[in-house]
Amino acid sequence: MIIITILSVILLAAADQGLKALAVSKLAEGQSVTVLSAGDTDILTFSLYKNTGAAFSSLQGKIPLLIIITVVLMALLVAGLVKYKPKAKFPLICMIMILGGGIGNLIDRALLGYVVDFIILFPFKFIFNFADICVVIGAILLLIYFIFFDKQEDEKPAENVSEENSQHE
Repeated sequence: MIIITILSVILLAAADQGLKALAVSKLAEGQSVTVLSAGDTDILTFSLYKNTGAAFSSLQGKIPLLIIITVVLMALLVAGLVKYKPKAKFPLICMIMILGGGIGNLIDRALLGYVVDFIILFPFKFIFNFADICVVIGAILLLIYFIFFDKQEDEKPAENVSEENSQHE
């Protein structure tokens, strides 16, 4: 299972890097290309932007700090994977998404000094990339899993243990 996990993380990071390379090769910085629209509304637009910050352009120009934060968060996530070895596939998939996206953006920061953003999706007014999608969706789904589902799985074995104890009495 560990090999599949590692390969999945690498695949997501590689997909992110490939999409960014495609965006850089096809778009000039600041150029916008509407890919999908409905009437006067642009649904999906590609526009190249070099982001020297984090989400919503926070921490602009603090690339070394962002690299350190990303490495620490990725290390904590890997440590959590190793220590807790998720039994359910869903949280594992979420963690793979977060790691793949985090590594994709880490590569940009380390090699380029900025992150390549190129996707604008209606109704959002900000620009992002595939790695951001992986991190955000993975984190939201993981949070939902831990809030609503993880506790239910923990309670099931406890119920079975109490039933077995009552049968032996």
